[in-house]
Amino acid sequence: MKKKLLTVGLLVGIILSVTACSSAGKHYKAGREYFQEGKYEEAKASFEAAITENSNRADYYIDYGLTLIALGMYEEALEQFDQVYMDKDIMVVKENNKRVLRGRGIAYYELKQYDKAIEQFEGALDINELSEMNLDILYYMGNSLMIGGDYDKAVDTYTTILSIDKNNVTAYNSRAYCYRNLGDYEKSIADYDAAISINAAEFDSYLGKYHMLMETGKESEAEQVLALAAKIEAKTDEDRYNLAKICFFQKNYDKAQTMLNESISKGFLEAYYYIGEINRIQKDYPKAIYNYEAYIKEGKPTNPGVYNQIASCLIKSGDYNKAIEYLETGIAYQHDGYMQTLKKNEIIAYESLGDFDTAMEKMTAYLKSYPKDSEAVREAEFIKTRIMQPEEVESEE
Repeated sequence: MKKKLLTVGLLVGIILSVTACSSAGKHYKAGREYFQEGKYEEAKASFEAAITENSNRADYYIDYGLTLIALGMYEEALEQFDQVYMDKDIMVVKENNKRVLRGRGIAYYELKQYDKAIEQFEGALDINELSEMNLDILYYMGNSLMIGGDYDKAVDTYTTILSIDKNNVTAYNSRAYCYRNLGDYEKSIADYDAAISINAAEFDSYLGKYHMLMETGKESEAEQVLALAAKIEAKTDEDRYNLAKICFFQKNYDKAQTMLNESISKGFLEAYYYIGEINRIQKDYPKAIYNYEAYIKEGKPTNPGVYNQIASCLIKSGDYNKAIEYLETGIAYQHDGYMQTLKKNEIIAYESLGDFDTAMEKMTAYLKSYPKDSEAVREAEFIKTRIMQPEEVESEE
């Protein structure tokens, strides 16, 4: 998704005034071509050469910034965007500003600073120029709101996307996920069904609906959804990878593992995660940890779920300090959908270490965020007894 959206930003609204004889222009053209080919290091070098030859072109800095984002150099990208933003009511400047604000938003999004990202995206949408970029910007803003846990505003954003593109399956699935987290299961089901009716071969729609039904205790209906997904004809390697995931959720682990291994050889590195899940379910924690780590190192996870799972295995294996390190990494994602579980397991890890003072500190913060967790309230009372001096415990008795 990131490469696709960045490409849009590179192509839209650029007024090419460079000439073939311009040295800077040649470097810039080469940078754009390298970017389209996914050769980001080469693109970076070309844009740097273009800026060295001509430091007065805003589009050079903007596309250089987008290239730095593609390379994971987010802070450096922000520096480039900051150099060319101008507060002037001129059409070409406003077009550049829109691209700058979008670029800043993406950089903050990748840095997991979602409030700052939303602020930039809102600023970009306030600019009327380059309206063809709005759909792309709305996607990023919707995802920022959703990850940050502002599901109501995320729903509004995806609804806006659907008003522009009524057959947008991704927007239906994302809005369905938001409705699910808001507890509006009827609307969630309706959106998943709408997505399936538009594209009956989109696996994400079936998997989203499956998880929602399982969450609401409708296991029989959830199994029916998987059965329908399993009938999708596999035309591509990606289809075969998705069918492997369907087998996993159907608990056909032997077949799933065979297919997942094949998917890894085809470059679908998230398959390591699902093999790790099979190992964890079968209580083979060393193998689970190995496969989770392989996914973390090679697959570059986009959500923190794997950090929770590997930490759970490490806790069961008695390696509490390492579990805490992974949980802290997961928490740093600031993903609302995973935060409660990650923080709860962090408390468990500190308790297991015997560090009850830190466990109590974490529990106090946890209960401020999740006061209705009655199990955590009871656990907090237990932790208190472990911190108290013996005479304090006796006096309470």
